[in-house]
Amino acid sequence: MALPILFCHGLESAPIGRKSQGLIDLGYEVIAPDCQGKDLAERVEIIVAALREAKPTPVVVGSSFGGIAGLVASIVAAREGVTIPGLVLCAPALQLPPPPGTTDDLTPPCETVAVHGTRDDIISIDIVRTWAKQHDVPMIEVDDVHGLPDAGFEAIVSQVARLAGAT
Repeated sequence: MALPILFCHGLESAPIGRKSQGLIDLGYEVIAPDCQGKDLAERVEIIVAALREAKPTPVVVGSSFGGIAGLVASIVAAREGVTIPGLVLCAPALQLPPPPGTTDDLTPPCETVAVHGTRDDIISIDIVRTWAKQHDVPMIEVDDVHGLPDAGFEAIVSQVARLAGAT
């Protein structure tokens, strides 16, 4: 039985978009909080609340703006005693500073992997490479664009299956 997925959508996306729907279609239980129109601090609060409530605790998958939000929320929830089983960060917006009062350290609280497209023209792959190296996080670089619709989605599914279990 696979663990559920907590999907943190991007800035211009919706809770059930291409990636989250793709995971649902593969048989995963996907919890997808609606963070449309929310700033980073509000998103972190919503995601932390979802992590507190979910049983069992889900694997966090965060895309772009949802990537930084999911990472910070996982750090905050872990400090509160929530055990996060894993993080999959998809082209995460790590150039953004965490909201004040959350964390100054972006060290993941659990096993984490980053997936990033080499043709991403929205978020610099170099920012994610530097962060991954600093925090000893494996990084999967794929020949894909920011939204990771092709090779990126295949890599995301592979990492979700590894961290959450296959459906």
